Amino acid sequence: MSRLSPARSAALAALLEADRSGAFVRDLMDELPCARSLDQRDAAFALRLALGVSATKGCLDEALDAYVAKPGKVQRSIRMALRIAAFEIIYLGSEPRVAVSQGAELVRSRAKSAVGFANAVLRRVAEGREAFLAASDIVSDERAVVSMARRAGVPAWLAREMLASMGDAHAQAALDAQLEPAPLAIQLNPRISSIGGVELYDTPLVGAFRVLDRAGLVGSGALRRDDAASSDLNAQIIATAAIRPGSTLEIGAGRGTKTFVMGCGRSRMGLAAQHVACDLSAHKCDLNRSRLIGAGLDRGISFAAGDCRDLDGVLSQLDSGAGERLLFDTVFLDAPCSGTGTMRRHPEIPWRLQLDDTVSSLPELQLELLVEASSRVAPSGELIYATCSTLEAENDRVVERFLEMPQARGFQLAPVSESYAYTLPDFEQASAYVRDHETETGCFTTYPAHDAFDGHFCARFIRIA
Repeated sequence: MSRLSPARSAALAALLEADRSGAFVRDLMDELPCARSLDQRDAAFALRLALGVSATKGCLDEALDAYVAKPGKVQRSIRMALRIAAFEIIYLGSEPRVAVSQGAELVRSRAKSAVGFANAVLRRVAEGREAFLAASDIVSDERAVVSMARRAGVPAWLAREMLASMGDAHAQAALDAQLEPAPLAIQLNPRISSIGGVELYDTPLVGAFRVLDRAGLVGSGALRRDDAASSDLNAQIIATAAIRPGSTLEIGAGRGTKTFVMGCGRSRMGLAAQHVACDLSAHKCDLNRSRLIGAGLDRGISFAAGDCRDLDGVLSQLDSGAGERLLFDTVFLDAPCSGTGTMRRHPEIPWRLQLDDTVSSLPELQLELLVEASSRVAPSGELIYATCSTLEAENDRVVERFLEMPQARGFQLAPVSESYAYTLPDFEQASAYVRDHETETGCFTTYPAHDAFDGHFCARFIRIA
């Protein structure tokens, strides 16, 4: 009997708690005592296992259940332990003997009577690894798509949607990178010029830096002190496109990462803030406010909570205080979306999403929010629509549907690269980066890939009448 590794035990505890509570497993790995007591190497391995199992759990179950007589009868804790070992075998390419042995010990820690069962199933999974990844069990013309999905650890329907939306090359690159860590970028608070002990690498965007040492960044305390905010480079590019003189309404501000980026950008451009940040969650508004205060970027920014499909209700107090229905020079809608461009960072996404979410319910919500947002754009103002999705139904199709509606009369698409910030000399490199990722209609569109930042979409409308 081999000794169970503490990293695998911690991963199992975190995954079971995430399954029970609905919390994100990454957050739990920072909170559970058994995980916090690990040394740096074991902690990294435990996190890799926990995130990997979260990202591939449907595929893992498919591989396991092929060798289980009654899949529905397998206890939750035993299934989770089997998933960890199966992930090592299928996706990490671990030595099968070690992975099977450790998987059996994980099962023993939950149910001694199931050790023989675990050994038998995991040996079969190891023997069938290559056939499973090749989708040899699929006899239809779907074999290639199923194989692609299994190798990335995502549902087959999602792989099909990605292929249809992104094209073969971009979809294949995104799926190939699906189980890799996403690159890390930060926006540096203008009040500082460096982070002690952390190497910062330039990006095309002023104030945005790539960081290779995640542990060093966290250990530096810069994020805790609000000296910096962690934000994907392409998300920062979009937030910067929404910076221009005049008033701004930000819809879907969340915890305020893009509000932070916009505040830093304004400071560098010498622009005063007249900014209203809105979100459905009052708690997130409070977190946004707290971060901006800590960063020294809160001047000129106010907050409003509520359902932004009814902006008259959300902004009623501000309208009353102004004595009129407020219109804004810039309205920035960071729309709720599938998050398919950020799945490397959020491994729960692929298996929580449903097909209807991506083709129906989310696009309908996005269009409703976009129409409502357009009603608050001042004459000659701009409307920015953004998602972190790679799917056409949430991006180009929403834009096309909006432009066909009577509420869009007077709006026209304009290139993101021609937004105010990207006409400034200091942002010349960023402007070139945006142009390199613009579609024929001027929309900024990026896709995940190996060593590339996340998938994001941004459309810019100008109100001309």
